[in-house]
Amino acid sequence: MANRGLDINNIIVNSSQTDLEHMGDKLREKVPFDALGTFKQTQRDPTLLMQRISDMLVPELLPERYRRMGVSAFTFFRGTAELMAFDLNHQASTHIPVIISGDAHLGNFGFFASPERRLVFDLNDFDEAGVNSWERDVKRLLVSVILAGRENGYTDKKIHKITRNVAKSYRAGIEASIKRSTIDRFYPANDVASILGAVPEGDPTAEMIQYFLDKAGKRNSEQVVKKFTQTTDAGLRFVDNAKITRHTNDDVTRNIIDYLADYRSTVRTDIALLLSQYHITDIARHCVGVGSFGSRCYLVLLTSIDGSHLVLQIKEALPTRKTGAERQLALTSTFEENEGRRIIDSQKILQSASDPFLGYFQSKKHSFYVRQFRDMKTSVDLATLSEDQFHVYAESCGRLLAVDHCQTPTGPMIAGYIGDSKKFDRAMTDWAEAYIPQVEKDYAIFLKNHPKEQALTESAK
Repeated sequence: MANRGLDINNIIVNSSQTDLEHMGDKLREKVPFDALGTFKQTQRDPTLLMQRISDMLVPELLPERYRRMGVSAFTFFRGTAELMAFDLNHQASTHIPVIISGDAHLGNFGFFASPERRLVFDLNDFDEAGVNSWERDVKRLLVSVILAGRENGYTDKKIHKITRNVAKSYRAGIEASIKRSTIDRFYPANDVASILGAVPEGDPTAEMIQYFLDKAGKRNSEQVVKKFTQTTDAGLRFVDNAKITRHTNDDVTRNIIDYLADYRSTVRTDIALLLSQYHITDIARHCVGVGSFGSRCYLVLLTSIDGSHLVLQIKEALPTRKTGAERQLALTSTFEENEGRRIIDSQKILQSASDPFLGYFQSKKHSFYVRQFRDMKTSVDLATLSEDQFHVYAESCGRLLAVDHCQTPTGPMIAGYIGDSKKFDRAMTDWAEAYIPQVEKDYAIFLKNHPKEQALTESAK
């Protein structure tokens, strides 16, 4: 996959793990924690950057996208990764390259099934993934902790403590990962059964985990069929919903047979053989979430020779927000070429276990990736968590992020740079807290430019 200008191979060539840790330790002399933790104000037009992203999306979906973004500062933050990406380009950086999520906020972690049907907890969104400096993910995670904590009504003192502890959990995750062998790092134990087994009896966290375990276990393609389809004269069809689900006549829907054939050539041989037993029953455009709402996304209903069903989700693989916000070119097949592969490759690297149906294809103008829809997948509704549960959840995300970063061979450099210093925790927290006014300022500008969406938001409350 493309390395976005940061060459991992040149760093690790002829280097032992000890060498890499020493490189990271020495790097702290050039980029001290104080520098990494100091937010530098940038000069940019947030409206222009957001508009460049909007120009890549489906125009008729933008009002609903803006409504979702306008709900709170946190949902606005989730929908505008391009703003923070721009700002991070102008901050002090270690430039230690790893495969990063690129959008590691609290809402982008969740539960899903491994190929062995074990429920695991990990990162679950990779639209912005690629090679970049590790601290970008950490900073985005910590900012999301503060924004989500405020939305839940926690005190500033409590939010500060949680944020510091999330930074600490990332540091602990790096330290623990580097102590494991290379092959053991490749097989992290973050299945839910192991996590649940480590929780003390009577701990309220166990109840929370069990809830999500039960919820995810009920999600499969047949459940999707019951919820999203109806039987018509033309057969089983997705139910149209004006804001979310709609049958369209576009390039993807007209050529879905050919595109799915291209997709099958990118999956494992056993999955390709499995898919040969299904035929296409229906396809509809289906948009969800905040950050990706407005892009070209579809649900494909497949029916097997035995009458059972499989539902695949097709998502447009847009260039990363960092790239998209910097360009004013119209989308073309060349511009989006291999973006689907970038996302899928990053997901397979970062996740401890991935959906076996992951694949991608290229249409005439756009790049797409494919995965199962809702198969034992569920995310955490942060607003439903108690303060203690939120704290545990956020710390878990910090630790998992560290484990995922250590899938890249340069992970030992991060360990060498961070060391066992609590100064790292303070520096990351300082940066995140200093960045909050920037998010709030951008959010206020957004609401001023979209008064209709603000009115919708206020009426919803």
